[in-house]
Amino acid sequence: MHRSVIIPILLFATLTATAESHPDASLGRAGADLTEGRSGDSAASSPVVIAPDAAAPGSLLRVATTGRPTVSRVELRDNGHRVTSAQRIGVRMTGAAEIGVFLIGIDSTTVPGAYTLRGLTADDEIGFLREIEISEREFRTEEIALDRRLTALRRDPDPAKTAESRELTELIFSRDPDALYHAGPLAWPLPEDSRQTSLYGDRRVFVYADGSRARTVHMGLDLAGAPGTSVLSSGRGIVRMARSRIVTGKTVVIEHLPGVYSMYYHLDEISVSEGVVVEQGEQVGTLGATGLATGPHLHWEIRVGGVAISPVETTEHPLAADLLPHRLLERFERDGDEDPR
Repeated sequence: MHRSVIIPILLFATLTATAESHPDASLGRAGADLTEGRSGDSAASSPVVIAPDAAAPGSLLRVATTGRPTVSRVELRDNGHRVTSAQRIGVRMTGAAEIGVFLIGIDSTTVPGAYTLRGLTADDEIGFLREIEISEREFRTEEIALDRRLTALRRDPDPAKTAESRELTELIFSRDPDALYHAGPLAWPLPEDSRQTSLYGDRRVFVYADGSRARTVHMGLDLAGAPGTSVLSSGRGIVRMARSRIVTGKTVVIEHLPGVYSMYYHLDEISVSEGVVVEQGEQVGTLGATGLATGPHLHWEIRVGGVAISPVETTEHPLAADLLPHRLLERFERDGDEDPR
């Protein structure tokens, strides 16, 4: 890995509430109505939609809806083509009153421009349409020289490596609707002032031992530290993977919300087992240099619906806590291993 750098802070798009029949509807009011078991006249005809007007590559796009028709899926579309989508994290308060929370990862390679958010019902009827602007964001380019061993590890065909890649891909694109563990901000797995050796979204050029090159995009944040340093869970969640892999070394993957994962690579030791629930700040392993690593460091990655987003942003803003009524949030945080629906 390379020199220390400072990550530019992403500006988080302020959430605004809109409703076709009641433009002054607010998230707080929608939450209060749900808490008291009332849906209101506007909710009976068209959903109240809370969504940002703009987002940046690498950011977490957060959408909330309430009212009728019930939105089951939200898609981000570009000129009629679906870019990505999210299923509802549905929360029923009383009777027919529901809130739907949708978390959409914006890939670092997303082309800037005007996009459309489309909410769909279970019957694929359009529940709402919103315009959203994806802004430009600059990413740096870095070169990483690999010795013969690391060149072979990354480049040489290996059926076991392919099987491991397929298994991890299937995991991060899956979602457990009952995985309701953590709604607030995530925490740094190492001290926040740890040296950042590679950034999220870096456009990488691997220089192989024979001089050939390969380009890729860095999906996480690399943090340097002393071997054996404790690596902590970014949030409460269930351990979905805790094992040694060929490329990522000793690896831990935790699901915090349906389809929202934190990932910890190149560990020296693993401290947790698959299937257990860990708390925010609980040790999941120790920092190391296993797998494809040029030195001791932690690769920390956040995936939402399979899309890698900036880990830094998840520490600066809640995943979903501010989209939920306070009464529900208290139960969510207290009984995250139960389905509050």
